Formats: sequence, structure tokens, C-alpha cells
Amino acid sequence: MRRRTAIIAAGLVMLAGCGSPTTAQETPPSTVVRLDLARGPDRPLPTEVHLPPGRDRHPLVLFVHGYTCHVSEYADLIAHWVVAGFAVAAPTFPYTNGAAAKLDVMDLLNQPQDVTAVLDAVLARAAKDGDPLYGRIDPDRIAAGGHSLGGMTTVGALGKWRDPRLKAGIVLAGSAREVGAEFRGDPAAMLFIHGMGDQVVTIDQGRAAYDAVPWPKAFLTLPGGTHRNPFMSPADPDFTLVATSTTDFLRWRLNGDAEARNRLAGLGSNFADRLS
Repeated sequence: MRRRTAIIAAGLVMLAGCGSPTTAQETPPSTVVRLDLARGPDRPLPTEVHLPPGRDRHPLVLFVHGYTCHVSEYADLIAHWVVAGFAVAAPTFPYTNGAAAKLDVMDLLNQPQDVTAVLDAVLARAAKDGDPLYGRIDPDRIAAGGHSLGGMTTVGALGKWRDPRLKAGIVLAGSAREVGAEFRGDPAAMLFIHGMGDQVVTIDQGRAAYDAVPWPKAFLTLPGGTHRNPFMSPADPDFTLVATSTTDFLRWRLNGDAEARNRLAGLGSNFADRLS
């Protein structure tokens, strides 16, 4: 068992590749509520909840960062979703974030349950009169998404550790490695996006997870995409496509937006569309 764990860890450690934390650039007048959450004494889960302006109830996206990454590195992608009217909850996971005192790539197996714990806490706060989140989250319109190890966490949260509140999933450069492709429960549409130039999680691994999904699904191939930049850097030529396609997917699945669905259908030959 120890030998198998060592082999797995040696493979997954290649998921490292994020840099130092960056300064998040919020798009005014959005609001960020910071929650001091935890799942037990040894699992702190500090969470940023990014809220669109106004006092409406918004669909929620729970976003999971990659291995050795920082939530701030996804600030531009998160801002794109917030501008489109989605609230985004972005936890920092205790043993896989870039500032962790003790890194443990195999803590991946605990993260899907962390997703559920964060959802529990966020929804409880949203139902509590006087809380900054009160009345701001629609508990019936929730999706999860993540990059790299966060994409694997998302697969786990829709599979072996299924959270029934999730209506959709977004997997960015992720796979089913170690969490398994045991999708269960009510259908939750899924969008996979993967770069052909990804040398960390190969596109074949991403497609294997996609093939196992029994629900409405789509796979967007980025012919020149790498593992990191299309999802983190607005300077990358694929970033805008990632931002707009994920936003349209969320608009369609969580808001019932027919025009967003039509835009997805028009993405072309690199978009394997089985959403209907």
C-alpha cells in the first residue's frame, strides 16, 4: 500500500506549476466576503465569496484551485463569472495550496468532502438574516468547477463523493485520476476544457473522464493550449474562449439561457457537443 501511494504521489506531484500569489483585481462594484471556514481542527478552509452587485439571489459556482496554486491566480476568470451574474465561492484547501506549510497531493481524496462542507457553510450563511450573504445565493442553482487537481476534485464531488446540490460541473485540465469516474445521482451537465499541449494532465486523461460521464456533456479542445495559462492568464490566446464558453455553459445550465446554448453549439469542430 505504501509503495502504491508513493507511485501515485510521484505522478500527481507533476500537477505543481502555479506561481506566487497575485493581487486579485476585482471588477467594481462586486463584493468579496471572506469566511473563516473549517472542516475539523486540521482542515481550515478560508473561503472568498465573490458577489455580483445588487441584492439579487445569484447562482453559485464553487471553484477549486489547482495543486500549489492560489485563488488569486484565477482572479480574472472568477471576475468574468461574477460580471455575468454568478456568485463564486473559492476556498483555499489546506494541503494543496501554494502557501501550504505541508503539501500533500494525495489530500485530493479529502477535497470533494471539503466542497460539501463549504457549500453547507455558505448556504447556512445565506439563510441567516443579517449575514453579508443573506438572500444573495440561490440554493437550487449550484455548480462546481476546478482547474487541474481542482478539476479532479470536481469529478469526485460529482462522483464517488457526490453532492446532490450540484447541477453542473466544469473540469479545466483535469481528469478522474485517483478519484475515479464513478458518476452517480441525478444528471449534472459537465463541461471539460483541455489543451492538446498539456504535458501535466494529458488530454487523453481528460477525455477518459469525459467519456465516463453518463449525463449531458461537452469537451472543448484547445489545439495550442497548455496546462496553466489558458485558465489563468488573460494574455493567453485561449483565455477569452475559456472565459466565454464556461460563462455560457453556466448561463445555459443554471439560468436556462437558450441564447447561451446556441453560442455553445456554434463553437465549431473543437467542441464535442453532447449537452442535449
